[in-house]
Amino acid sequence: FLGGGFEQTKIKPGTNIPAYYLAYADTYGYTSNAIPLTLGWSRDDRDSALAPNSGRYQRLNSEWSAAGDARYVRANYQYQQYVPLNKKFTLAFNGELGLGKGIGGRPFPVFKNFYSGGLGSVRGFDQGTLGPRDITGASIGGPKKVTLNAELIAPFPGAGNDRTLRVFGFVDAGNVFGDNEKMSMSEMRASAGLGLSWISPLGPLRLAYAQPVRKQAGDKIQKLQFQIGTSF
Repeated sequence: FLGGGFEQTKIKPGTNIPAYYLAYADTYGYTSNAIPLTLGWSRDDRDSALAPNSGRYQRLNSEWSAAGDARYVRANYQYQQYVPLNKKFTLAFNGELGLGKGIGGRPFPVFKNFYSGGLGSVRGFDQGTLGPRDITGASIGGPKKVTLNAELIAPFPGAGNDRTLRVFGFVDAGNVFGDNEKMSMSEMRASAGLGLSWISPLGPLRLAYAQPVRKQAGDKIQKLQFQIGTSF
């Protein structure tokens, strides 16, 4: 797919503005414009989009803003592979890499940052709290993201081969990094746990309990997490 758009960001001055909003306004002003062009590609040969047992899924999204106040490039690539071990058990792997960079001597805009932590990235950590923080301690994400997930999926006990209700064990690893930070394995966070997935009338529901196995002081932990509409 190919597209384009016009974005205008306005920050209204006040007494409780997050520090990273003020830093953005110091660079781009309290009103800034961007004209991003988007280019993307995806390919899906899984046997099911909701409860896959075999196949591969790939997705690449890129964004380029070469005009306006905020000028940057941003790309995100995701790869999933499902490997059936037998009629009941499936191994699933997910990898995601995101990169962003300001161009024309301008910093990468904070509103385009990637986030990590929680369902969809590294379970066991509070949603979107990994990576850089501003001077107040608020999580602001970063222009570099790495996520790695592995799951062993099985039918729910007593449900036969019903693929709409399954249990899974998982291991996650990942983090986001600042513009001037190296993507270092020593800074990666990791967790392991168990979960339940159900294809409900509302869509895929996932409940996961994770125990962080690699964390650092100051990380926000949330062991039990629930989300709608995600496969990892």
